[in-house]
Amino acid sequence: MPFSLSDMSLSERTVDRSLEQQRARYEREVETLVSASLRVMRSGGYAAATVAGVLEEAGLSTRAFYRHFHSKEELFLAVFERDSADSSQRMQKRLDALPDPSARLVGWIEEVLSLGFDRRRARRTRTFASEAAILRSLHPAEFAAIQRALYEPLLAILEAGKADGSFPHTRPEEDARSIHAVCWALVEARLSGAGPADAEAARAHALRFSLPALGASTGSESNAEG
Repeated sequence: MPFSLSDMSLSERTVDRSLEQQRARYEREVETLVSASLRVMRSGGYAAATVAGVLEEAGLSTRAFYRHFHSKEELFLAVFERDSADSSQRMQKRLDALPDPSARLVGWIEEVLSLGFDRRRARRTRTFASEAAILRSLHPAEFAAIQRALYEPLLAILEAGKADGSFPHTRPEEDARSIHAVCWALVEARLSGAGPADAEAARAHALRFSLPALGASTGSESNAEG
């Protein structure tokens, strides 16, 4: 027979309700800490950010912090994870609206490049870049999963392009890594004040390397623009 609330005793229902309330409170605490961490990092950078500073910004106690995180680095990994998830959702929404693999490839490249060439997004990227190496060394599996979220849409694009003939020469896994590396190098160059002068030049550079390797027709870029 199917289970229903009527099968539970009053004590069990009371415990469940209390646990739900506690979970909701803890979720609010984590969200408050993550948001406060991002504000502190924006104003002073990662090196200057401290647990005490984050707690002061969040209006929470040390006990609240250690209820959820073991270290400053673990908290900032959560910040990085949330920001990456937001970027991935934005990217996927844009890609889903594009008609074919060629257009989606251009859309993916433009989204990644915006992390360095869009002023508002570049500020966030620069904030995270300072602690990326630390987080990668302390939490390699979690950091790899965050990076994978940016890489996977590109892999799906290349696999679709291989299936429909848009990218007849592609080796999706290898090419996805290479295109990601080219685009991220352009972002890093921009953040350091080097590289192409604007997003359009960076986009053209990335496509100049990507399209011939994939076996795409020479009209792929212009078709994507239209």
